[in-house]
Amino acid sequence: MMNSGTLPGAAMSVLIIDDEESIRISLKYHFEDCGFRTRSVDSAEEALSVMDEELPDAVIVDLRLPGMDGLEFLRIAISRWPDVHYIIYTGSPAASVPEDLVSIPGVSGRLFFKPLVDLAELSDHVTSLVKGG
Repeated sequence: MMNSGTLPGAAMSVLIIDDEESIRISLKYHFEDCGFRTRSVDSAEEALSVMDEELPDAVIVDLRLPGMDGLEFLRIAISRWPDVHYIIYTGSPAASVPEDLVSIPGVSGRLFFKPLVDLAELSDHVTSLVKGG
Protein backbone atom coordinates (compact mmCIF):
# COMPACT_ATOMS: atom_id res chain seq x y z
CA MET A 1 0.00 0.00 0.00
CA MET A 2 2.53 2.58 -1.10
CA ASN A 3 1.59 6.20 -1.42
CA SER A 4 0.26 6.43 -4.96
CA GLY A 5 0.59 10.20 -5.24
CA THR A 6 3.71 9.81 -7.36
CA LEU A 7 2.57 6.83 -9.42
CA PRO A 8 0.46 7.81 -12.42
CA GLY A 9 -2.56 5.55 -12.80
CA ALA A 10 -2.02 3.77 -9.50
CA ALA A 11 -5.04 3.14 -7.31
CA MET A 12 -5.39 5.37 -4.28
CA SER A 13 -4.80 3.61 -0.99
CA VAL A 14 -6.62 3.97 2.30
CA LEU A 15 -5.88 2.66 5.77
CA ILE A 16 -8.94 2.09 7.99
CA ILE A 17 -8.55 2.17 11.78
CA ASP A 18 -11.58 1.00 13.75
CA ASP A 19 -11.94 -1.41 16.64
CA GLU A 20 -15.37 -2.57 15.43
CA GLU A 21 -14.90 -5.41 12.97
CA SER A 22 -18.21 -4.80 11.18
CA ILE A 23 -17.24 -1.17 10.50
CA ARG A 24 -13.80 -2.17 9.21
CA ILE A 25 -15.28 -4.78 6.88
CA SER A 26 -18.00 -2.45 5.61
CA LEU A 27 -15.52 0.36 4.87
CA LYS A 28 -12.97 -2.02 3.36
CA TYR A 29 -15.50 -3.50 0.92
CA HIS A 30 -16.91 -0.10 0.02
CA PHE A 31 -13.51 1.41 -0.72
CA GLU A 32 -12.41 -1.67 -2.68
CA ASP A 33 -15.60 -1.43 -4.74
CA CYS A 34 -14.62 2.19 -5.45
CA GLY A 35 -11.21 1.10 -6.74
CA PHE A 36 -9.07 1.86 -3.68
CA ARG A 37 -6.38 -0.40 -2.31
CA THR A 38 -7.27 -0.92 1.34
CA ARG A 39 -5.83 -2.14 4.58
CA SER A 40 -7.70 -2.22 7.87
CA VAL A 41 -6.50 -2.52 11.46
CA ASP A 42 -8.19 -2.49 14.85
CA SER A 43 -5.77 -0.28 16.80
CA ALA A 44 -3.79 2.92 16.48
CA GLU A 45 -0.63 1.09 17.50
CA GLU A 46 -1.04 -1.39 14.64
CA ALA A 47 -1.74 1.48 12.24
CA LEU A 48 1.54 3.19 13.15
CA SER A 49 3.37 -0.08 12.55
CA VAL A 50 1.68 -0.51 9.15
CA MET A 51 2.52 3.08 8.20
CA ASP A 52 6.17 2.50 9.08
CA GLU A 53 6.20 -0.10 6.29
CA GLU A 54 3.82 1.30 3.66
CA LEU A 55 2.23 4.73 3.52
CA PRO A 56 -1.40 5.04 2.43
CA ASP A 57 -2.73 8.10 0.65
CA ALA A 58 -5.38 8.52 3.35
CA VAL A 59 -6.22 7.21 6.80
CA ILE A 60 -9.75 6.91 8.16
CA VAL A 61 -9.53 6.89 11.93
CA ASP A 62 -12.02 6.28 14.70
CA LEU A 63 -11.54 8.40 17.81
CA ARG A 64 -12.45 5.85 20.45
CA LEU A 65 -9.95 3.04 20.22
CA PRO A 66 -8.56 0.65 22.82
CA GLY A 67 -5.10 1.68 23.98
CA MET A 68 -3.98 4.75 22.07
CA ASP A 69 -7.02 6.82 21.05
CA GLY A 70 -7.57 8.37 17.63
CA LEU A 71 -6.45 11.87 18.61
CA GLU A 72 -3.15 10.63 20.00
CA PHE A 73 -2.69 8.56 16.83
CA LEU A 74 -3.34 11.65 14.69
CA ARG A 75 -0.78 13.74 16.53
CA ILE A 76 1.91 11.07 16.16
CA ALA A 77 1.07 10.16 12.55
CA ILE A 78 0.88 13.77 11.37
CA SER A 79 4.30 14.52 12.86
CA ARG A 80 5.79 11.51 11.05
CA TRP A 81 3.82 11.59 7.79
CA PRO A 82 2.49 15.10 7.13
CA ASP A 83 1.69 14.36 3.46
CA VAL A 84 -0.92 11.71 4.27
CA HIS A 85 -4.58 12.75 4.50
CA TYR A 86 -6.45 12.01 7.72
CA ILE A 87 -10.25 11.70 8.09
CA ILE A 88 -12.12 11.13 11.34
CA TYR A 89 -15.02 8.68 11.26
CA THR A 90 -16.55 8.39 14.72
CA GLY A 91 -19.62 7.23 16.57
CA SER A 92 -19.24 9.97 19.16
CA PRO A 93 -21.85 12.69 18.53
CA ALA A 94 -19.91 15.13 20.72
CA ALA A 95 -16.67 14.74 18.77
CA SER A 96 -14.84 17.67 17.30
CA VAL A 97 -11.42 18.19 15.78
CA PRO A 98 -9.15 19.97 18.29
CA GLU A 99 -7.86 23.38 17.20
CA ASP A 100 -4.24 22.21 16.99
CA LEU A 101 -5.26 19.61 14.40
CA VAL A 102 -7.73 21.71 12.39
CA SER A 103 -5.01 24.02 11.10
CA ILE A 104 -2.91 21.15 9.71
CA PRO A 105 -3.45 20.83 5.93
CA GLY A 106 -3.60 17.01 5.87
CA VAL A 107 -6.40 16.77 8.44
CA SER A 108 -9.91 16.99 7.10
CA GLY A 109 -11.94 19.52 9.06
CA ARG A 110 -15.03 17.54 8.15
CA LEU A 111 -16.08 14.85 10.59
CA PHE A 112 -18.00 11.79 9.50
CA PHE A 113 -20.35 10.23 12.03
CA LYS A 114 -21.35 6.58 12.31
CA PRO A 115 -23.54 5.22 11.01
CA LEU A 116 -23.09 6.99 7.69
CA VAL A 117 -26.10 6.30 5.49
CA ASP A 118 -24.24 6.88 2.23
CA LEU A 119 -20.61 5.72 2.32
CA ALA A 120 -20.09 7.42 -1.05
CA GLU A 121 -19.92 10.72 0.89
CA LEU A 122 -16.84 9.40 2.67
CA SER A 123 -15.14 7.87 -0.38
CA ASP A 124 -15.87 10.98 -2.47
CA HIS A 125 -14.33 13.14 0.27
CA VAL A 126 -11.22 10.95 0.44
CA THR A 127 -10.87 11.06 -3.35
CA SER A 128 -11.19 14.84 -3.32
CA LEU A 129 -8.55 15.22 -0.60
CA VAL A 130 -6.07 12.88 -2.25
CA LYS A 131 -6.49 14.45 -5.68
CA GLY A 132 -6.17 17.92 -4.16
CA GLY A 133 -9.69 19.06 -4.99
